[in-house]
Amino acid sequence: MARRKRKDDEPDWVAPDFDEVGYMRRELEGARAAVATIGWAVIGALVAFALYSVLPVLAFFAGIAVGAGMYFVFPLIGIKTEPFKRRDWIGHGFTYFFSWLAFWIILLNPPFSDHTDPTIQGISVSPYTPGYLDNITHSLECAAPGSLPLSMNGNTSIYILFRASDNVGLRSLVVQVAPNPGTPFVVTPTPVPGLNRCAGHRTESYLGGTYNATFPVAASAYAITILAVDTSGLSAAVGFQVLPTP
Repeated sequence: MARRKRKDDEPDWVAPDFDEVGYMRRELEGARAAVATIGWAVIGALVAFALYSVLPVLAFFAGIAVGAGMYFVFPLIGIKTEPFKRRDWIGHGFTYFFSWLAFWIILLNPPFSDHTDPTIQGISVSPYTPGYLDNITHSLECAAPGSLPLSMNGNTSIYILFRASDNVGLRSLVVQVAPNPGTPFVVTPTPVPGLNRCAGHRTESYLGGTYNATFPVAASAYAITILAVDTSGLSAAVGFQVLPTP
């Protein structure tokens, strides 16, 4: 017959005493390490930002290398890393990586810096005569530029329509025209607002950053270059030919 368990029998397992002071110290040390990790990520982002203009790939690996330096820097700033286990270092590593990447991306964009070239797009050419667009019913041909002849149909000028934009702003925008035969010259574009005057698009509005450059025809061929420079000195250029025919 089994012996009945008495109420005063001692249990087989006793829970260990909870080290509340030690637990709080570890938590505080982990919190300090987390804050230091984010601060170290800022330093890593600054290093990567400084090296980006030299070589983007070098900047990326330099930022990763700075992250590895946490192992040596933490003890120097008073953070005790002896109790850290592998999972603690992995957690701080992930915190550093994503914090560093976020700070670095912020530094690579306005208002801190600008590494994006301007864009030039939507180029079209049309035969044109000054005053032609004063009549609201008149439309532009708006043909894509190329080496094919542009039939002037009795018009006296070439009307170039295009879009130029930048993520911060343009410092200068010019259209360089090299006639053959003739002396090269520069045309300053003017913004074009309002409703689209291109045939087939009359119900649309011009998109932001739309410009026009017009010049009289006096040669049988033109090499045209649109050059845009932003406030950071970055530039973009698009060249094409126009062959006007009567």
